[in-house]
Amino acid sequence: MTAPFSLAGARQALQQCIANSRRHGAASGLALLDRRDEPAMQEAEAWDRLSETGNPAPAELFGIVLSVKACFEVAGWITHAGSRLLADDPPARRDAPLVARLRQAGCLLRAQTNMTEFAYGALGINPWYGTPRTPLVTETECVAGGSSSGAAVATALGMSDLAVCSDTSGSTRIPAAFCGVVGFKPSRGRYPSDGMLYLSPSFDVPGLMAANAALCRRADQALTRPESRQAVEPCNHLHGVRLLVPDRWLCDVLDRPVALAFETWLGQLAAAGAKIRSLPLPMLPMAGQVASEGGIIAAEAYCLHAARLASHADLYDARVGPRIQLGAEVRAHAYAQAQTRLAELSRAYDAAITWADAIATPTVPMVPPAIDALRQDDAYTANNRRAFQLTEFANRLDLPSITLPGANPCQPIGLMLTGKRAGDATLLALAERVERVLAKDAPARPARRADYPLAF
Repeated sequence: MTAPFSLAGARQALQQCIANSRRHGAASGLALLDRRDEPAMQEAEAWDRLSETGNPAPAELFGIVLSVKACFEVAGWITHAGSRLLADDPPARRDAPLVARLRQAGCLLRAQTNMTEFAYGALGINPWYGTPRTPLVTETECVAGGSSSGAAVATALGMSDLAVCSDTSGSTRIPAAFCGVVGFKPSRGRYPSDGMLYLSPSFDVPGLMAANAALCRRADQALTRPESRQAVEPCNHLHGVRLLVPDRWLCDVLDRPVALAFETWLGQLAAAGAKIRSLPLPMLPMAGQVASEGGIIAAEAYCLHAARLASHADLYDARVGPRIQLGAEVRAHAYAQAQTRLAELSRAYDAAITWADAIATPTVPMVPPAIDALRQDDAYTANNRRAFQLTEFANRLDLPSITLPGANPCQPIGLMLTGKRAGDATLLALAERVERVLAKDAPARPARRADYPLAF
């Protein structure tokens, strides 16, 4: 990540990202769909000239190189959302307000990133623009996760510092975990969503991705009002931090490598002073089940795509179009009952988390699957559903949630913290403290069941 206010300059930061793209040519071609390196370089030089005067001081995100997922408007680019259906649409005339704010804060807009078509998928497969691969698995070609696949690869390989993404069921956090970076899903309404092509208005939020939580937090501060910010205690301990772990659910769903990594992280957090308690928390898996049975995403996606499906169904990805079409069959009472039930589960969550600062879980219950293993529709469907099994409750219950790469950023497994309602600033501050603890690389003490009585 580029250091803030570095007199080495924005130009140097951008040059490094361009060099990284050249170094990882094949990965860059799959991750980045459009680029504006020359205009970005001109902007970098202008920022450098301004910073050299010292008046005014460099902007808060000075020299941070930005990528934007293809479902957000950027002036001059087509907002095609990873679909050939929209590939010939006219370019956007303006930046989405979220993108505009980040650029005003000093970000250098560099690239548009690849994604699953219309963000309707958790694995990052795209038959039109190609499927990015996670750089953390070298022995075989494995998915980068979705739907923000290109953003994760670009961030992991240093082709950009900060990424604007979207998150409906985990689309920022899943690829961040699979690629060893940080992904933050805010509460609904924290960031402006104008200029974002929706999949499901009930659950979609813009998200952020970066190499570390500190940069995510700086970007959040640039996007929000001063009163919504919170200072971070400069310490390498977690004394006073309280975490809940939904034990029974996790015991049922985690693959062994993920369970072992999570045990290690819990040991490190406990050793740093965190108090960890396990509870069943049945509202978490129930939230996903209720939304699915009520057909909320399918119904809302169908409302947005009905006209296009009627005339151009053949232009959709075969694993996206038919799923959206199912929304035509959702009954109004089922949709309404699901929304009512989710409100009840939200209240149950608020009551259950009173003691804690956050819920701790792995981000994804499995490691990234090989692309070849997903060629059959049954395998794709099963893996796609599993990928967002742990992330989706934050969207269904409207909670801030962040994934960290843990102590081993070369491992495609994420540690996820999900906070209290509207507690975005508090969660980001906690994530930065946890990041500092895990970065110490101190060996974890042996697990003690008194701290977190799990049974993986």
